[in-house]
Amino acid sequence: MKDENPLEDALNIEPVEKEEKMPLRKPVEIDLSKFPERKQMHQRQDYSEVRENLKELIDGGKVALDGILKVASESDSPRAFEVVSQLLKTSVEANKELLDVHKQMKELEAEDKAKNVTNNAFFVGSTKELQELVNKQLPKKRVKRITSNDQET
Repeated sequence: MKDENPLEDALNIEPVEKEEKMPLRKPVEIDLSKFPERKQMHQRQDYSEVRENLKELIDGGKVALDGILKVASESDSPRAFEVVSQLLKTSVEANKELLDVHKQMKELEAEDKAKNVTNNAFFVGSTKELQELVNKQLPKKRVKRITSNDQET
């Protein structure tokens, strides 16, 4: 046992028995394509979370920038001004990331809307069948039936 843990021997403490770790279960994979509403909900939640995180980083960067500007102006140290420039660059990048998140979310929403577009749909059948189909979809109040007995003068 002395070879196993020299630290326990040096401190004159009893060795601790190691518990066997249980193997982790394999994570369950869910195909979100079968649940588009849930997928959209997760996208919106993630968007909100990322947006809030970026806004907090930007606000924290503003506070840090104010503090480091005071230090740089008081010390006249080139290193302090270098830190200011790096912090400005990081702040600009965070703002760009925020705009990119907006753009990506807009693209995701556009993809969802574009999937429901039907182009060049046409009806194959007689005009009588088409008229019956249209009449079924129209509200009854707006449909006026014209028979051969009704004549306009």
